[in-house]
Amino acid sequence: LQQLLADIEAGHVDAIVVYKVDRLSRSLLDFARLIDLFDRHKVAFVSVTQQFNTSTPMGRLVLNILLSFAQFERELCGERIRDKKAAAARKGKYIGGGAILGYDVDHENRKLIVNPTEAEIVRDIFSRFTQLGSSLLVARELNRRSIATKSVTTKSGQVRPGREWDSPSVYRLITNPKYVGDIGHNGQVYPGEHEAIIDRRTWDRVQKILAEKGKV
Repeated sequence: LQQLLADIEAGHVDAIVVYKVDRLSRSLLDFARLIDLFDRHKVAFVSVTQQFNTSTPMGRLVLNILLSFAQFERELCGERIRDKKAAAARKGKYIGGGAILGYDVDHENRKLIVNPTEAEIVRDIFSRFTQLGSSLLVARELNRRSIATKSVTTKSGQVRPGREWDSPSVYRLITNPKYVGDIGHNGQVYPGEHEAIIDRRTWDRVQKILAEKGKV
C-alpha cells in the first residue's frame, strides 16, 4: 500500500482496479483519505464487481454505504474472535501468543507442552528469586551463567536466538500464571489444561514477595 501511495504521488498511476471495495480498505476513515488522495492526483478508482461512479454525489453515497458495511463486517469479525478467545480461556485452553521459556507449543492440538530442559531453568529462576528477592539480581545471575531467554523457531524455519535477561523479562516470567497451570485473559485467571511447572506454594511465595516489595 505504501508503494502504491508513493507511485500515485509520483504521478505513475492512472487508475486503481480492485475486485471489491473492501480489498483496499475496510476502514471508512482510511478510505475517505485514500479517495481524497486519488482525487487530488486524478486517479480513477474502479471496483470490478461493484458499479458506482465516484464523480457523482450518488456514486459517493453508494461507496460510503459499501464501506460502512465493510467496516461493520470487520468489527463484527473482531468481536467474534475476541469472544471465541475468552470462551477458550474459560475452558483453560491455550489461546495463542508467543512461546515462553519452559513450554513448547503443539500447534496442531493447540496445547502447551512442557519442555523438560527449559522447565528446570524456570524452576531455578523462581527459586533464586525467593532467595534474592530481586528481578535484577536474578537477571545478572542468569547472564553470568550464560543462560539466555527462549530461542524460537518460526513457521518459516527462521531461528530467533535467545537474548540476555533484564529485570523486566524476569518479572514477566515470574508473574506469568501459565507456570502454575493457569490461563490469564483480560485480567481474569482460569485453571488451564496444560501441566504446571511451578508448584502453588512456590508461586504464592513469589507473588507475596512482589506484593511486599513491588516491581523489583
